[in-house]
Amino acid sequence: GHGHFEVNGARVDIASYLLKAGDVVTICEKSRGSEKIKAVVEANSARPVPQWIDVNRDALSAKVIALPNRDQIDAPVEEQLIVEFYSK
Repeated sequence: GHGHFEVNGARVDIASYLLKAGDVVTICEKSRGSEKIKAVVEANSARPVPQWIDVNRDALSAKVIALPNRDQIDAPVEEQLIVEFYSK
């Protein structure tokens, strides 16, 4: 990460930061004027939001309501391949 985000008011610059239920993610104040950030927000404005995330588009924030169940994750994931990879 490049420090464009805050989690619960604290700047986060770790791309692999692990969120938990109740966490609020916001775009840092200084990054809100960035043309790149504005373009990303605009490009994703019509994207569907999973049930387990509450998005506030006006505040440029999102709250993790709960961690998703496996059936709530739309990404095609083959868990067995992951297990095999890390078992080597």
